Amino acid sequence: MTYAGQNQMEASSPKNLLKMKAKTRIGETIIYSGHKDLGHDHTQGVALMMTPEATKALMAWEPVPSRLMSARFNSRGRKCTIIQCYTPTNVAEEQEKENFYSSLQSLIDRTLKRDLKIIMGDLNAKVGEDNAGKEFIMGRHGIGICNENGELFTDLCSFNDLVIGGTICPHKKIHKTTWISPDGKTEKQIDHITVSRKWRSLLDIRVKHGADVASNHQLLVATMRVKMRSFHTTTDRPHHKFNVQFLRKIRKKEEFNCKVKSNLETVAGLNETPVETHWTELRNTWMTMCAEVLGKKGREFKVWLTPETWEKIEQRKS
Repeated sequence: MTYAGQNQMEASSPKNLLKMKAKTRIGETIIYSGHKDLGHDHTQGVALMMTPEATKALMAWEPVPSRLMSARFNSRGRKCTIIQCYTPTNVAEEQEKENFYSSLQSLIDRTLKRDLKIIMGDLNAKVGEDNAGKEFIMGRHGIGICNENGELFTDLCSFNDLVIGGTICPHKKIHKTTWISPDGKTEKQIDHITVSRKWRSLLDIRVKHGADVASNHQLLVATMRVKMRSFHTTTDRPHHKFNVQFLRKIRKKEEFNCKVKSNLETVAGLNETPVETHWTELRNTWMTMCAEVLGKKGREFKVWLTPETWEKIEQRKS
């Protein structure tokens, strides 16, 4: 992977976490988090790679402990929150697993209920093919037998009404196996993509073996019915319009030009101030002059009935 430009490091909490953003040469944006300690053994950390379209739709993102990250996107209809996970392995200490799932549940609880939730990543969980008692969260197309991590994961999905995507699509085993051992003898389905059952928009999910990412994990691809929409903040946008049509009148135009020119001379004397301060003063000058000279534009009501229609109504009443 080749990158263009410099990484942008941002403040994050807690202090031992690293929150970074990078851009590839072909336009994708990568957001990722992990340990700040460069001497760490690189056993943790999560990331999301976004297309330019998805980048424009990104509303906010945050790292939780180094194994979790959430990102919220604007889309048509409902907002979409993606939680990227890297779960401790099945042989990890019980306390480590408990801490992870506690953090994950806390992150889910902070997500707005009306959002479409997608929880995905290396869950290190074998959910198996037996879905007895779990029919509402998984299908019968899993692989193998459920392990301890799988029990924890399915319990989380049941509690939060999430559907495990890899178990509902009837594909060949080669298209469901997400991890292969170095010797090629052991195959597992431990990477998952889950979606909110209520707003499920999952069309298909399968493994793609063509991607070479120097890992024993295979690329898991989900096709979903979600349309991204660019997100624009409205912090600096005026909440009203001005009567700019008054500028067509010569006297109003001259009055406006005179006042703006007088106030801009004051702003011009702020050469040594920071650019942001200079811009704020300039914007405030224009806004103030527009309000004083032109006035705010009132709400326009569309005329739905013509005078002729009203006349017909009156004739009918009489």
